[in-house]
Amino acid sequence: MNDYKRILILHAVDNSTLFLKSFEEEFSDYYVPFDSTKESIFMAKKLLGNLDPKSLIIFLGHGSSFGLYEPDENHNYEKLFLDANWGNHFFEDHDVFLLSCRSSEYLDKIYQSNLSLGFGNIISSDDELKIHNNKNDIKKELSIDEINLFNDIYIKISIKVVKRLINEEISFDTIPKYFKFLINQEINKVLLNKDNMNRVELSRMLFDFRNEIILKKNS
Repeated sequence: MNDYKRILILHAVDNSTLFLKSFEEEFSDYYVPFDSTKESIFMAKKLLGNLDPKSLIIFLGHGSSFGLYEPDENHNYEKLFLDANWGNHFFEDHDVFLLSCRSSEYLDKIYQSNLSLGFGNIISSDDELKIHNNKNDIKKELSIDEINLFNDIYIKISIKVVKRLINEEISFDTIPKYFKFLINQEINKVLLNKDNMNRVELSRMLFDFRNEIILKKNS
């Protein structure tokens, strides 16, 4: 079905992305972390450059409409790991899954990949919540515990989807359908939890996450 030559899960690791390390527990054979050192970034790009098509590339970390960021312990996120030019170079003929903020907008600039999946604005920390609220008239009111629960939910779902993809149970182009089905289940659980007085806001976060998933076909 997918017939991948190789599978590479790249994790841009700093202290704000440690919650994504659960991918290592589930996919140790494919998981490769890298940090902000030149040697580590070079290693990650070398691995990308050595992939034979068609391979599956999964990126875990921070991103923007301009590209995917290098790890940054200071959380400034100014240096891009891959901009559009390098993305088109490294992603050529591969399937690409970018679990990062605004990767759906970044994929608007990517034309060389086979199939690619991107996401909208993922609020995964209190700092990102503050940035969102400073830029938007409609504010989100979420506690740290609720943000962590949101992270736990979408990561758990992402891992389930990636497992099915690797095990050839689903094809890449059906990923959005499975995401939406699983997220709908979680939204129902959140809304039924009467102990959470802020369950509507948390449900909206999941609703937005679901609706901002974009699949792009270039082949």
